[in-house]
Amino acid sequence: MFGSPQTRSPLRGRWFRLGVAGSLVAALAVPSPAAATRTPSPSGTLLGLTAPARPAATRYFLGSPTYYRPVITKGKAFPVSRSNFFDIVEFPNSWHDPRMRLVNGKWLLVGVHEGIDITAERGTPVLSMLAGVVERVGWTFYCGTRVGVRGTDGRYYLYCHLAQVAPGIAEGARVSAGSYLGRVGNTGYGTEPGHRDEFAPHLHFGIQAANDGPWVNPYFTLRALYSATVRADQKAQAAVDRLARSGDRSMWAHAVERLYMGLAPW
Repeated sequence: MFGSPQTRSPLRGRWFRLGVAGSLVAALAVPSPAAATRTPSPSGTLLGLTAPARPAATRYFLGSPTYYRPVITKGKAFPVSRSNFFDIVEFPNSWHDPRMRLVNGKWLLVGVHEGIDITAERGTPVLSMLAGVVERVGWTFYCGTRVGVRGTDGRYYLYCHLAQVAPGIAEGARVSAGSYLGRVGNTGYGTEPGHRDEFAPHLHFGIQAANDGPWVNPYFTLRALYSATVRADQKAQAAVDRLARSGDRSMWAHAVERLYMGLAPW
């Protein structure tokens, strides 16, 4: 927030349908795009590599909505997870939009937006775009709860307004592209840690050039990553649906385990 055409998620459907989702790699023998792969679960294990005796995939029919595994395209992931429920993901190009700043106790229109706001439901998982090392975790007035990652490319990746930081995400921790960093929220614009509800839930995502250089517009990178994610998700979901129609319950169950993160809604 601090700191165009709208990009909308095409996912508007019943949770029963199991979404529109992902590049299903090996489990379905469906070749994924050369540059797009799906990451392991947040725990670091790729569900479905070893077939469980009694697959629990039926929980995706009977349980709460869940989230798709990240799709990695050329080493990067879109930083907000997509859901198999009524997924809301919007990110108009808000780069350098005017912003208010608190100066000597007064709000003045003196700032510009040095990032992109990605609207999503509160609690949606936030993912690391690039591999790197966590450099900052904690509270700032405008950002609220934030995580900052120094990417392997030397740039600083900023994730703001989080409702929660993921377990294990601390300064010095190493992350991969698609690593689970926390949950979308609406914290910030307050001095007390945890202050929230000054604006709607969203992720403020920013990229700063290496060596404390200028902030750069991430919009076109986000748009490309989101498009690749949607294409991969749709291809994999179609494969899962074909297995469901075929009646091969075992293969369907293992395929579903590979497609979803296993991270419960929050």
